[in-house]
Amino acid sequence: MPDIPVVIDLPPRLREEVQAYIKQGWAPDLNSLVIEALRRYLESHKTELTEHFFWRDVEWGLKGNE
Repeated sequence: MPDIPVVIDLPPRLREEVQAYIKQGWAPDLNSLVIEALRRYLESHKTELTEHFFWRDVEWGLKGNE
């Protein structure tokens, strides 16, 4: 699957923080920082997502497509 270019619009304060992290060497570039942040976010919310889809499936099982 080819990489899909993504454009994000960071608020000024967040942009400054990101630039500082990169400048201090915590991440090599914006792309790496965003990938790591998304990975950690998705990992920490996995239980919530699983539960959401579980209950959606239960609801569908009880009521069908109606």
